[in-house]
Amino acid sequence: MTAIPHTSHQRMGLDARVAAHVHAWSKIREAQSHPQECYPFITISRQFGCEGAELGRVLVELLNERCRPSIPWVAYDRELLDAVARELHLSRAVLESLDGQRRNEMSELFDAILNRKLDEAVIYRKLAEIVRSIALHGHAVLVGRGTALTTQDLRNGLHIRLVAPLEWRAHKLAETRSLPYAEARKLAVQGEEQRQRFISTFFIHNPAYEFLPELTLDNSRFNLLQLAEIVFAALSVRFGSVLVGA
Repeated sequence: MTAIPHTSHQRMGLDARVAAHVHAWSKIREAQSHPQECYPFITISRQFGCEGAELGRVLVELLNERCRPSIPWVAYDRELLDAVARELHLSRAVLESLDGQRRNEMSELFDAILNRKLDEAVIYRKLAEIVRSIALHGHAVLVGRGTALTTQDLRNGLHIRLVAPLEWRAHKLAETRSLPYAEARKLAVQGEEQRQRFISTFFIHNPAYEFLPELTLDNSRFNLLQLAEIVFAALSVRFGSVLVGA
């Protein structure tokens, strides 16, 4: 898939968001006040046509408003993750934030779950390393791109899966993309097949790493604000006071 070029304004926004996160990580590391895996992160996987990216943005707004964290939450959707991987200075800054132990743990997991026989495997592994580095530091909502699988063993994660009936997803696509229903339904089917191929192409089945999300939510039953409230409640139960002011 051809990458969409960033305008200078978008590039500045990307640099600012990632640079702020990296700067905050470095301050914490220098002070040694909190170990990695202290701050929570969220992954969102979804069936094609569900509102994963939109939920990520709503969650970030809610968490930053209610919790007033010292390190702001940031939503990393597919576009932002791919952009970080492309930008050498950003990817280097993210990866260099990990210590040797974390790098070794990451390498062991990826050797077990990632398909290394593909020419594209090296490119995806770099993206997976960036995703895991971001997750280890926390205060990130990671959407799609196999983020749940590449962070599945981290103690500070909450993994969300959005599902919905095909008809609902087709109507949502028709509405948001101004498409006829029949075309939107076809797109929903093809898009889901493409996502399944992505997972089966880059990941290998390893019984030792069976993955199930903590929350599977029906996108057709709740609006975005309701979904965000459910996820916030789950985060509060899991992480408690770590959420507030951290």
